[in-house]
Amino acid sequence: MRVAKFPSLFVVFFILLLVFFSPSACFAGLISVNLEENTLSVTAENIPLQSILRELAAEGITVKIDPSINPLIRANFTKRTIEQALESLLKPASYSLLWEAKSHNNGKPSMRLAEIQVFQSGKKEQMKTLRPRRTEVITKNNKGVFYVKDEILLYITPGTDRAELLKLVHSYNAILIEIRGTPGLVKLLLPENSNVFDIAREIKNRLKLDISQPNYAYPIQSPVLFATGNAEAEIGSGAYVSSDKNAPIAILDSGLASNSALENFVLSSLDVMSPDIPITDTLGHGTQMAFIASGLVKPYGSVADAESFIPIIPIRAFDDNGYTTDFNIMGAVNFALTNGAKVISLSWGSETRSDFMEKTLAYATEKGLIVVASAGNEPTGRPVYPAAYPSVIGVGALEPHGKTWENSNYGNFVALYAPGFANLPVGHKGDPGMYAGTSISAAFVANTIAAYLSENPAATLQEIRDYLNKKF
Repeated sequence: MRVAKFPSLFVVFFILLLVFFSPSACFAGLISVNLEENTLSVTAENIPLQSILRELAAEGITVKIDPSINPLIRANFTKRTIEQALESLLKPASYSLLWEAKSHNNGKPSMRLAEIQVFQSGKKEQMKTLRPRRTEVITKNNKGVFYVKDEILLYITPGTDRAELLKLVHSYNAILIEIRGTPGLVKLLLPENSNVFDIAREIKNRLKLDISQPNYAYPIQSPVLFATGNAEAEIGSGAYVSSDKNAPIAILDSGLASNSALENFVLSSLDVMSPDIPITDTLGHGTQMAFIASGLVKPYGSVADAESFIPIIPIRAFDDNGYTTDFNIMGAVNFALTNGAKVISLSWGSETRSDFMEKTLAYATEKGLIVVASAGNEPTGRPVYPAAYPSVIGVGALEPHGKTWENSNYGNFVALYAPGFANLPVGHKGDPGMYAGTSISAAFVANTIAAYLSENPAATLQEIRDYLNKKF
């Protein structure tokens, strides 16, 4: 979870494992950006320049940059002057630094960096303002439910008394944000340390809303690393055949690493939290699932059908600490819908039930998407969401020889069990090797469904469920 506040003019954060594919290893990328007065310390290993500049933008410095300028940066220095630090980071691009006077209590003025401009020579007009990375603070209550601190999500139905809504917003000293492109969706930003559960309940009762709830958060389910194998992962060779019958899979996960051997399978991609920068994967889990969903890596015990290479739409919906939110998933689903996805793969979940999430995924199903989710890696028998929502196909895991994996969750919400062991060329916060988990099973079922839809594009959800029941 992210720390709520940093000392003034000082930000420290770590991105664990910027993963990219290598036949023999998975390299970690580390970033630390510390701004203190007019000195800058940076540690970065193969980190996009714009990711570094976003941290300076979060400190109140305006950053304008040509979007095409985003080289990978390697740096390791401590307390250089800002001029020296930026000279080493920004070369060979052209850049300007704008300063402003800052007064102190002792009456002595000083200069503060106000704006950074990065551009190609003679092309300043191509610069755009770089937004700071959003810093949602995720916490949990005494029941173990994760949520975004001081945020509430509302669905405002037609006929709602808007004057009463604004009166409530004012009484809580909150900020109301209406989300463009999604009629009726409202986010409330509340004062620090607000009781989001009580306030959401009161608003729901006062306005008679269908949905008024905290912005719930969900962790990635870590697959189990059985062994860091000496043998290289068995990666298929080939590519999907471009056709109007393709059934692309949207993978809502931790993103996709660069140089992962999957570039030719990507139709489109998105970083929900930073939509104006290229997708990355600091955890590795999303890249793992992309290998399975695309068909480049087959789980052990899978039926030896013809290769099912499928185009993918990787979406980074999780932050660097491995958490996503209801709001982020809604944005990811909207992107999947508008970019031609036919299947959505969700290799994560928790026991937290969310009306907002259920409504979002039901809407996706109504629009023709098939939603698949993992059942969980703890055999509790309790429902795990989103796998347990009625519109979603919940998937448990099998061992290579067809036996139900001992750590797979179970229950009436599990529609089927599928192979859940695979040798993967990237790790999840660790080394490549043999992994197991229902996350692998869900991604493999998504691949299976997409292959079936490519041959049967008019198949209904029930026909797909019947096909899966025969196959597994």
